[in-house]
Amino acid sequence: MPKSPTESISEIKPTDLRGILKYVPLFQNEVFVIAVDGSIIEDPLFNSLLLDIAVLRNLRIRIILVFGIGKILHCLAKKKGTNLTDCHGTERVDAATLDLATKAASDISHRVMQGLTKLNIQCATTNAVRATSVGILKGEDQQFLGKVDKVDADALQQLLSNHMLPVISPIAFDRDGDPLRLDSDHLATEVAISIAASKILFITSHSGLIIADQFYRALETEQLRKIFSENSNDLEDSIWRKCKLALQALDGGVSRVHILDGLQADSLLNEVFSSVGVGTLFYKDEYQKIRWARPEDAQTLFDLTRDSIEREELADRSLKEIEDSIESYFVYDIDGYILGCGSLLSYPNEQLFEIASLIVKKTHSGKGIGKNLVSFAEEQATQKGGNHLIALSTQSIPFFTKKCGFDKGSIEDLPTPRVEQLNASQRNSQILVKDL
Repeated sequence: MPKSPTESISEIKPTDLRGILKYVPLFQNEVFVIAVDGSIIEDPLFNSLLLDIAVLRNLRIRIILVFGIGKILHCLAKKKGTNLTDCHGTERVDAATLDLATKAASDISHRVMQGLTKLNIQCATTNAVRATSVGILKGEDQQFLGKVDKVDADALQQLLSNHMLPVISPIAFDRDGDPLRLDSDHLATEVAISIAASKILFITSHSGLIIADQFYRALETEQLRKIFSENSNDLEDSIWRKCKLALQALDGGVSRVHILDGLQADSLLNEVFSSVGVGTLFYKDEYQKIRWARPEDAQTLFDLTRDSIEREELADRSLKEIEDSIESYFVYDIDGYILGCGSLLSYPNEQLFEIASLIVKKTHSGKGIGKNLVSFAEEQATQKGGNHLIALSTQSIPFFTKKCGFDKGSIEDLPTPRVEQLNASQRNSQILVKDL
């Protein structure tokens, strides 16, 4: 049975609240377009999803909800003995199918509005999207199948400014006021692009993008484009379409597109308020960046290094030591969440720099973050006049030599102060050198 608001609130721990509050300033007043598949709306967990949407809305995140009707449309057709020409708004729609689709959309719209009203969320259905007929494709008239012709972004912005949550149906009207059936994912994508949304969240019955048993947690635009091109024939139709629309959205200015399983409890909040998430994230590369650390990052860097220090991958560093040398640290940052770090140390008059404290969160290992951090250090050292970059490692030697182009060095490659520190540490670290 879905949790009540009281039950959900009672389960929140102080650590959960701290994690959520970290993201609130980043997302306040941003627009999220949430596209919910019809299969999710028919599930008992849908009420919990509405509660999660209400949480986002009450954190001053502006929400536009687009819903699908595929499953209820299929059930209606079976009940009435009607043969559908299309169930998902992607193929030819005849008059009988349109009639049932209109009934299904009306029923789900009522259900969504009722659920949001119970949660004290002001909402409104809107005709801010104008449709046009798809016309003839491959010689066949698609009849009442439509696509987005125009989005009245000003009308949607006005609703959002008035603290309303727009609810958009996959039945839209053309210039003459005639109804057409649209694919809800296509509809959500066009709305998100037109209103400059920061996120699209496709809530579906799939956990995310899986190819050959490999689950993809996060992909940058060009990575997605390459994988999609190479594997499109192996993808299930729904995921194929969402990936294609994700590329359209990213190219159109949307910063992030998520695919997540709406049949998993709390998936929406876990996806939005977690660096790891539970689904698949597609993102524009400028929202993933390496920057120099700031004083307020010191505690995060200290926490990030704890596990590596316990495994003796890094030398022990206190919070005070990190705070005192914070200007040497650089971090790998996605939307304010630090996933990795390094430190660039210089040796005056040596034209020599050292990369130290290199660490990547285990949840994001194997995604090229460490190599990107090393590349950043190389660039910075070169710009500062360095001829050589060194690293000292006990457990990451293959990473430096095979992936980053370092060679094994010797004690003669180190300046005298560093030799003294190495001997005092008794870590017997391997010295690695790279010419810049």
